[in-house]
Amino acid sequence: MYKEKRIRTMKELSDYIYALDEDEGIRIFGRVNGFAKGGFIFVGVYMGKYCARVCDRVWDRKRKAYLVGQKSKYFYFSKIEELFKFLKMNIERPINAWLY
Repeated sequence: MYKEKRIRTMKELSDYIYALDEDEGIRIFGRVNGFAKGGFIFVGVYMGKYCARVCDRVWDRKRKAYLVGQKSKYFYFSKIEELFKFLKMNIERPINAWLY
């Protein structure tokens, strides 16, 4: 069974992003305007580029957990520095993130 790893600092986030494989990802609580609860930001690597998918973060009362909502938008970055700039402007503080 695979267990998600909690990410608590920008240093940890940076380290994990640098080491991401195409079959891994990072889920981050966002603070992105126009997305419910600031949205989720999912970070991954796809065909040699970094991808950040922003989507609504919706509370499910039955499951007592946040789920992905319907609205989403994709951002692609050729350079890791561009991704970090995007993340620094759009992630919730303190950091709530998980490697999966």
